[in-house]
Amino acid sequence: MRVKALSFLNSLLGYFTVTAVLSFSLLILAVLYDGSRTLDTAVIQNVKANVTQTSKLLNMTVSTYLGQGDLKTVSIFFTEMLDEQVDNGVTYVVIGGNDKRILLSTFTSPREIPAPDTLDQLETSALKRTEIHIRNPLLLPGREEGYLQYGLSTRSLVDAVVKEQRNSLVRSCTVLLVVFAIMFFLGMRISRRLKEITLASQAIVSGDYLHSIQVSGSDELAILSQHFNIMANEINRKISEITELNQQLEDRVARRTSELAHAYKLQEEHLQHLQDTKDQLVYSEKLAGLGSLVAGVAHELNTPLGNALTITTTLSDKIKEAHQAYENGRLKRTDLDRLFSTISEADVLLVNNISRAAELISSFKTIAVDQTSEMRRSFNLRKILLELELTLRLQLKQKKISLEIDVEPDINMDSFPGPLTQIIVNLFNNALIHAFDGREQGMIRLVACTDNDSDGKLIISFQDNGCGISKENILKIFDPFFTTKLGQGGSGLGLHISYNIVHGVLGGSISVQSVIGKGTEFLIKLPLIAPSRS
Repeated sequence: MRVKALSFLNSLLGYFTVTAVLSFSLLILAVLYDGSRTLDTAVIQNVKANVTQTSKLLNMTVSTYLGQGDLKTVSIFFTEMLDEQVDNGVTYVVIGGNDKRILLSTFTSPREIPAPDTLDQLETSALKRTEIHIRNPLLLPGREEGYLQYGLSTRSLVDAVVKEQRNSLVRSCTVLLVVFAIMFFLGMRISRRLKEITLASQAIVSGDYLHSIQVSGSDELAILSQHFNIMANEINRKISEITELNQQLEDRVARRTSELAHAYKLQEEHLQHLQDTKDQLVYSEKLAGLGSLVAGVAHELNTPLGNALTITTTLSDKIKEAHQAYENGRLKRTDLDRLFSTISEADVLLVNNISRAAELISSFKTIAVDQTSEMRRSFNLRKILLELELTLRLQLKQKKISLEIDVEPDINMDSFPGPLTQIIVNLFNNALIHAFDGREQGMIRLVACTDNDSDGKLIISFQDNGCGISKENILKIFDPFFTTKLGQGGSGLGLHISYNIVHGVLGGSISVQSVIGKGTEFLIKLPLIAPSRS
């Protein structure tokens, strides 16, 4: 029962009912309070008017007979006035003289005359169903002969007022109950229709968008129900449209996903093809660099080997001539001395030329093996670069370009000599193709040292005093296939390969600075111990 009562008070009908009851209760209380104040005021005014009329009546009657000295007639008048059948409210009458002597009294037994009431006491006594005491001067024609005092009861008047208040309260409560019943009935109707709307909204929340409310009447709730039905229909229509659009979107996504998967597969194939092409180009670039070394070494070997062939041919002829002279018996001591002298000179020349050829072949073998493999080993940097210097100088035979190599002798590395020498060769070839274009002479300088301030890293500076690189090109020189000599000996891969080797294989960094007309410097920083390759 308590739960139901709480549920009712928390409902809209409960709020409506409690609000209506409190409102009408306050209204009725206000009306009753205002009516009570009005009745009290009316009682007081009625008592005052009654006092005025009674005082005038008594004064006129008493003054008429008292002036003739006829107190008996006055006494008879008072007796008739105090008769219970008359019911005029007068309870006693007392006439006194100026000397305070009682001339006439309606009291049956001697008693003390009550003190007269003041104006405030008059109003208070009039509302308490008590007796009020009025004293007025007794006026005779031309003089005042004493006083006239009488008692006036307000009981009947107050009883009538109380009865009227009780009847008013009963009528008000009856009206309140009727109004409460009407409001409760209207509240039940409103609550029932609101409950229908609530159930419909719960149905929509649960997904039943076809649920509708029966519309009856033309009031605001009917309009709200009608709009609610329209809203539910619109929601159902929109959901149908969204469902259809979602299905279309899913079909499009599936189709697009299939297309993207196919495109991704093609992209992977193209990427693999590009990677293979790049590897082939890189390998071709390596072989191209090695080919230029082969051509230079072959040209350089031609001189010592040709000299050796000439010397051996001459020496063979001299030996044949000495052998024929010996067989013919014409061999002299002087001829033998010349032969020995020739053989001694030839031996020196042969040793020098064959040693030169062997040195070139050894240097080329080391460089060729390093550049065609990426084997990691420990090596001395100065030794590697000096061996490379022999092959690099072969390309400067017909050019007025000097090559200076300044390397600290005690730089030992645990790294990849092949990729390292390939970087130097690429920078050297790049300088020959670009730096000295249109110039008859120049200088290339290679400096290598360790930097104690950067954890002992190797610093390689490759400098030339060529024409320099423009600002718009210097930002693109490490990009693949970028070259200003396309078709003129430049492939656009040399510096790109060098950049990848420095950053990837050797674990270092490479930067470039250039001034137009003054030259270019490539600065390479490498760790002495290369990082492990996974």
